[in-house]
Amino acid sequence: MTVPTGKDRLIVALDVPTHDEALRIVDDVANVSFFKIGLELFMAGDLFGFLERLQKRRRPGGGVFVDLKLGGDIGNTIIGFVNQSRRLGIRFITLVPADPIAITKHSIQALRSARGPEGMPQVLMVPFFSSMGVEDLRAAGIDEPLDSYIVRRGRVLHDAGCDGLIVSGTAIRACRQAFGEAMTLVSPGIRPAWAGPDDHARLTTPAEAIDMGADYLVVGRPIRTAPDPHDAAQRIIDEIDEALVRQGTYANSPEPTPHAR
Repeated sequence: MTVPTGKDRLIVALDVPTHDEALRIVDDVANVSFFKIGLELFMAGDLFGFLERLQKRRRPGGGVFVDLKLGGDIGNTIIGFVNQSRRLGIRFITLVPADPIAITKHSIQALRSARGPEGMPQVLMVPFFSSMGVEDLRAAGIDEPLDSYIVRRGRVLHDAGCDGLIVSGTAIRACRQAFGEAMTLVSPGIRPAWAGPDDHARLTTPAEAIDMGADYLVVGRPIRTAPDPHDAAQRIIDEIDEALVRQGTYANSPEPTPHAR
């Protein structure tokens, strides 16, 4: 079995307003093979047309993550979206239920029945947004340690049968310990030491996230706004690979790519 390397684990967020701008970013970061599409790009219209254009640029080892954070009841409309996602080769989609109890095993089974034999797209769920912190939990009247709350909420989603969780900060480690290796953990709120925090409340560097057990890292602005996006992406890829080498995930370090520091 091939172990995913840093270039396979880095997901670049295409949070821009137009298709052409998004595809320019894809072309700028030829060292990246995995991309996330969110609500901003969705509002540019013709998402399926854009996905077809993006898939033509698809590189080995990567995929597309459609992060629309669909919520509420899971009905025929969402199952239809899963069907379309499968046909377009989407790897991850997200669901954010208003109440995790509403996500039943029957609902997840219905979604899975719409997938192809390869098991795609995988359903990721969000127990708590990376832009929120403990003060938001207290404002909601919840007097519980934040990581404990995220694990408890994640447990409901895990037991319902989701494929993975979107988690950030120290909740990465808490969820990895709680759910083991079978649960896919995708982590936003990634900020290299050389980048600013933006609007994330619970941050980790790429190495910290990998050390705590993240499988995939979502990075947007530190790459998109860098003077050289390719170089910024490569610095993050190298940091991921270095963390995996320290863990013993790789027997030997992947061949480094020269870049400016």
